[in-house]
Amino acid sequence: METETPPEGRQWAGKLPRYGIASAYGGGPSGDLWKFAIDAYYWDQLEKALELASGLGVTFGWQEWMFRLIEAEAVTRQVSDTIQVDPQVSLEHVPAQLHHISQVTADVAHATADVRRRFGWAEGANTLVSILAEETNAPWTVGRAGYMMDKYPYDKICLPRVSTHNPIEFQSVVRHEYAHVMVLNLSEAKAATWLHESVTMVAQDWMRTEDWGKFAHGTEHWLQPAALNAAFNDEHDPKLFHARSLAYSQSSALGFYLKSIGGEPKIGDLLRGFADNTNWTELKMTLTGQTPADEALREVYGFGEKELFDRALVWLRSK
Repeated sequence: METETPPEGRQWAGKLPRYGIASAYGGGPSGDLWKFAIDAYYWDQLEKALELASGLGVTFGWQEWMFRLIEAEAVTRQVSDTIQVDPQVSLEHVPAQLHHISQVTADVAHATADVRRRFGWAEGANTLVSILAEETNAPWTVGRAGYMMDKYPYDKICLPRVSTHNPIEFQSVVRHEYAHVMVLNLSEAKAATWLHESVTMVAQDWMRTEDWGKFAHGTEHWLQPAALNAAFNDEHDPKLFHARSLAYSQSSALGFYLKSIGGEPKIGDLLRGFADNTNWTELKMTLTGQTPADEALREVYGFGEKELFDRALVWLRSK
């Protein structure tokens, strides 16, 4: 399944997607051919992307990372079928490898509908869920546990085949990644990383209470917003694994605190609050240095970003 042709005259814009596994990699790639290969990738034109990338020199670093990303999805596309799960969600799979397709389809339908219902996101967004071919599950594969990509003309979730065997766990992973799609679209890509993960952890129903206790007792540092965002950077450095794990745990606590005071539909309202600003509000934020999260929180909850972090820690200590 190759996507529609990009509009005539579309050129590489020198920017990465709004959100997704590649968004942390700053600085555009060098060389026009790599730019075209990456452009094709984000239009999900994987055959073209692989053809271009295969003819280029691949070194360690972002080039190898990007090539492996293209390769895994292109190999899957070559042997896959696509079925429509519901009007908003389609499912790409390799028939010879997914003999329990009816169960997988039902799981994807249930998990994505659950996210839309719980957060009041009836409109949804066009999304392709791809179960990657088994041969792509290798140590060098990017995002082996699953990832979401901001593509055109739909958002895309890629998951390993092994994740589909346990329906409860599979639905949990789908809810997590699909919640990224929701945050991306409702906030118009303005939500900070910590808020992305706060919402996805709530959608996944993952309370990380052991780490919550460490934050409450001061045995692990409770980070402020900028530091928490930074803790998610450089996903490829194994030395930072513990810091990233704690970042997910803190984001989880922030998300569940918001849920405790207003429910999940209000979290949906918070995300919409990023996208409803007037030009004057945007100008004022720029001049004062106010973050989009702070503005949206004040609009929907009546308190700002720093106060959310302070309140959530007090909440943990009271539990």
